Amino acid sequence: MNTSSKPSYSVWLNLTLAASGVFFICCLLGDIFGYSFCKYCWDSGLFKNDYLRCLSFLKDEHIRFVVFMTCFYLSTGITYLIIFGVVNLLRNIKKGVIFDKKNTFYMSLVSICCFLICLICIIGSFASYALFFISLIGLFVGLIVQCVRLVMDKAIDMRSELDLTV
Repeated sequence: MNTSSKPSYSVWLNLTLAASGVFFICCLLGDIFGYSFCKYCWDSGLFKNDYLRCLSFLKDEHIRFVVFMTCFYLSTGITYLIIFGVVNLLRNIKKGVIFDKKNTFYMSLVSICCFLICLICIIGSFASYALFFISLIGLFVGLIVQCVRLVMDKAIDMRSELDLTV
């Protein structure tokens, strides 16, 4: 048995947990200073350049800013659920609980939250086209997590069958 890989495995788990904590703090700061951050991004022109012109109520820049800010706050709220799922998944892995249905539940939670952020940003892209690119990122991450979850589900089923044959 190779014991040299065990410490690096633990180091990566601890680093990922620490990064989750830093991400939680950043999310919390984003919620606290969200209006100022959104206003800065909006005023810099990064997000207010274009919108769907056929929706006449979006002509008003203030309404488009409110849509942008609403997307921001809804996404950060959902991000707390993602952090919860990731931290619990990492804790289970640290305990040695790998092939467990709880882990696939946490992966499903993360994936669904990524899809919700994607949906929110697609709706917000009517007011700011730049949000469309953020929705693509949410979709991509959600699909990756969903694929890993499906592989994990299959591995759990195979392990159960193997346990029955032994």
